Amino acid sequence: MFYFLSKVAYALIAPLSIVIIFFLLYFITKVKRNLYYGFGLLIFFTNPWLAQSVIKFYEVPPISIAKTEQFEAIIVPSGFVSNFMLNGVVRANYNDGNDRMCQAIDLYKSGIAKKIIYTGGADTVFGGFIPESRLGKEFMVKCGIPDSCILIETLSMNTFQNAKYTANMLENLDKNWKQKRYVLVTAGFHMLRAKLCFEKQGFNVVPYSADIKSLRSRNTILNTIIPSYGGFQLWTFMMKEWIGLVVYKVKGYI
Repeated sequence: MFYFLSKVAYALIAPLSIVIIFFLLYFITKVKRNLYYGFGLLIFFTNPWLAQSVIKFYEVPPISIAKTEQFEAIIVPSGFVSNFMLNGVVRANYNDGNDRMCQAIDLYKSGIAKKIIYTGGADTVFGGFIPESRLGKEFMVKCGIPDSCILIETLSMNTFQNAKYTANMLENLDKNWKQKRYVLVTAGFHMLRAKLCFEKQGFNVVPYSADIKSLRSRNTILNTIIPSYGGFQLWTFMMKEWIGLVVYKVKGYI
């Protein structure tokens, strides 16, 4: 129920939803103030320079890790793979956040860890999908990583569960797992909440941010003055994270 309600809440507070609500209020009430608010927010949210400037402040900045450093494993939380049937064959669909998996593969091949832990189940609200971690593991094996070096957790449906169920899995494999170091790879805008969740479960993690949104076409004239739906997307990412932080804090997840 919490997972379903969170999806509904995120949809309602999305910037585009807020703008549409003000326009609807204007058409229903004919109060011009609602129309002005709608247009004002539309201009505000579609300015990509402003959105990228704000998300740069919130993102956990990327770091480099020396090849001489050693970690127990590289942890990759889910959130960027779904699947569909095409001519009777299951096809994985990778969205914009798949940079975290690419970065994890690159880190593994640099030799800093001998294992990758992919944590993520299936979306059981909007469809019966194959657990994301299974699809991700198949892809990584195709990239040359040995099957035996990839551990998967297939039940989690959000960041809190990513951390909790991964901790439960490791507890059954190694009683000393909390004394070891891990690299956590996820999107820069999502890293703060993810890091807090994993630390709450006892992980000693080094945050390795991927999918850095603030680096895309910043400080160009066209990017500054021309409205873009990309601004809506960035604000949606941020507002979702901000609400997630508040909710997770209230529920004791972080």
